[in-house]
Amino acid sequence: MAFIQRRKLKMGWRYTAQVKRKGFKTMVKTFATRTQALKWSRGMERKLDIGDYSDYSEASRLTLGDLINRYKAENKHRRKKDWKNEEYKIKYILNDSIADTNCLRLSTKHLTEFRERRLMHVTGSTFNKDLSFISSVIQTAINDWGIYFPSNPCRAMKREKENDPRDRVLEPHEQKELLEACALVSNPYLKPMVQFSIETAVRRSELLGIRYKNINFTNRTLLLTNTKNGKDRVLPLSEKAFLILQSQPRQFDGRVFPLTKNQVKHYWQQALKKTNIVGFRWHDIRRHSCGLLFEKGLSVPEVQLMSGHLDPKILLKTYTKLDPRKLVKKLG
Repeated sequence: MAFIQRRKLKMGWRYTAQVKRKGFKTMVKTFATRTQALKWSRGMERKLDIGDYSDYSEASRLTLGDLINRYKAENKHRRKKDWKNEEYKIKYILNDSIADTNCLRLSTKHLTEFRERRLMHVTGSTFNKDLSFISSVIQTAINDWGIYFPSNPCRAMKREKENDPRDRVLEPHEQKELLEACALVSNPYLKPMVQFSIETAVRRSELLGIRYKNINFTNRTLLLTNTKNGKDRVLPLSEKAFLILQSQPRQFDGRVFPLTKNQVKHYWQQALKKTNIVGFRWHDIRRHSCGLLFEKGLSVPEVQLMSGHLDPKILLKTYTKLDPRKLVKKLG
């Protein structure tokens, strides 16, 4: 049942409409005229009669920035492995004008304008991640906070074309040159870290998270717990990889490679400056290693076990770069 109440406010007379229905939250909205209040009340009652209980009044009072701030305040982003990147996204989205957009009015038009501003500074793949983040915030508001939206506009937004995946790997002479350069830097751990990465295709974060207690010296395996997808995996070790772990001096904290991410970056850059290698990044070691594992004759599931990829398509498309010259001998 609808009730219209006339009230004297600072801005003049206003009409507050209330729609009550047993078993449902009371819907309230204020209008400048009685006609507007009646029209809204009748519309709400019709929606309730046909089973549409959506009340967009809360969404109409909030901006996208309000949702993002709540998302951060409730630490929703910290449930993800890359939560620090999420905080970076939150910072620049809140500084953009899209954050001031009313949730009920947010549409693909606003997202398109946001895209054009972002593409002046970032690639299409980065914008796609921004769009996924905004979509996640809106979906959280719908599913967890009970804030009604007519729809999630991000789902109707066309995504940008992704950049072609990198295909840089090391030539045989470059691998030798890189390892020699790593041996010349002032930190003794860089060379064995690079060697171990080439041998196993582990990520840098996984490499830095290796603990002696997770090495099975009997079965020659290593338990990786600090993985990107959050799932532990057991890594089989080649004889060379196993010897690298065995040869490292023991640390009191149990870490095999006692360096930080920034320290690795620093010594890595030092090593590269001593070489003629160009266009090669630390993460490219992973692609180089996957290619070497395939050349050893390992199957896709076996390399997938080593690399930790959940999707074999990503492994084959992004992280596999075989040398055609080496295949010539196999073809005969």
